[in-house]
Amino acid sequence: MTADKHFNRWMRRAGALFLLVLAYVLMADMVIPMTPHAMVQRPVLTIAPRVAGEVVEVDVTNNQKVEAGQLLFRIDPSDYELAVQKAELALGAAQQTNDNLRAQLAQADAAVKGSEADNIEKKREFKRLQSLRATKVVSQQTLDKAATAVDTAAAQLVATREKRRAIQVQLGFEGDKNLLVRQAQNQLDSARLALSRTEVRAPEDGVVSNLQLVSGIQAQAKQSLMSLVVVGNERITADFREKTLSDITDNAPAWVVFDALPGRVFSATLRSRDLGVAKGQLSPNGKLAAPDESDRWVRDAQRVRVYVELNDKLPPSLVTGSRATVMLAGTDSGLLRWIGKVQMRIVSLLHFVY
Repeated sequence: MTADKHFNRWMRRAGALFLLVLAYVLMADMVIPMTPHAMVQRPVLTIAPRVAGEVVEVDVTNNQKVEAGQLLFRIDPSDYELAVQKAELALGAAQQTNDNLRAQLAQADAAVKGSEADNIEKKREFKRLQSLRATKVVSQQTLDKAATAVDTAAAQLVATREKRRAIQVQLGFEGDKNLLVRQAQNQLDSARLALSRTEVRAPEDGVVSNLQLVSGIQAQAKQSLMSLVVVGNERITADFREKTLSDITDNAPAWVVFDALPGRVFSATLRSRDLGVAKGQLSPNGKLAAPDESDRWVRDAQRVRVYVELNDKLPPSLVTGSRATVMLAGTDSGLLRWIGKVQMRIVSLLHFVY
């Protein structure tokens, strides 16, 4: 066989292999799509105190595992303890004020009863004098004085009743419904709540990360001082070209490999996908449209974010942000699925090396 024939034969073989690989790539992109744009995500909570003050104690270290409710750091409680004492004194003063008003109310009740009795007596005396006036026993002047006394007693009765009513209004409801007590109790509860917030505790189980907090720092309310990576709520996000997802349904099988764990293929399940991307969000901001400008003949494909869940527990060695590669199984073919797993294993080794 001449060299030219030998070369032509290899060129035909190379061409056939290229077409075969191209056909596989096009077919695999639709039935077993794969993306290296994937990563592990965990919720990261920014820990900020609800009150201001000097940090006097830090009870955790960097990368320490903590449980929900565990003390993270403490703010100087001195000012807040004084506020609690002040509120307690205000509550005591409110109770004393109510006791004084109750005593005044009792006196007003007695005054009303006295005015009622005096009013009755003055009316009785006026009627008696009226009957005597008919027989000329008493003078008209005496009768007029008695009538004036009746009016005075009636006015005094109205005055004592109004005074009692004013005291009753000032006292208000009794017990827990009393306004003064409720206001003072509310201030006390607020002071106690602020005092309790000088101890900052972990809201969830997690790991303290990138800790830079030290004692002596002047903390401001709602100022982030610490990050807590929540464990147990991990998710894996993957960005696929939108055309590759057209025939993939939710709950489809998937495989995941991680750059940090070469050679290990994890089975997973497609749980959900986003309905859109940021560029497709409609915001009525009053601005004109800004069409994309590009001189490229082939534009970049739009990617859609999907979420997959491992069927087994996520390895604890993976940090949040760990890179991954995800493949979705859009076919029931056992052969294609086997080829996909083999491809994923090879990809994991290549990503570990590269």
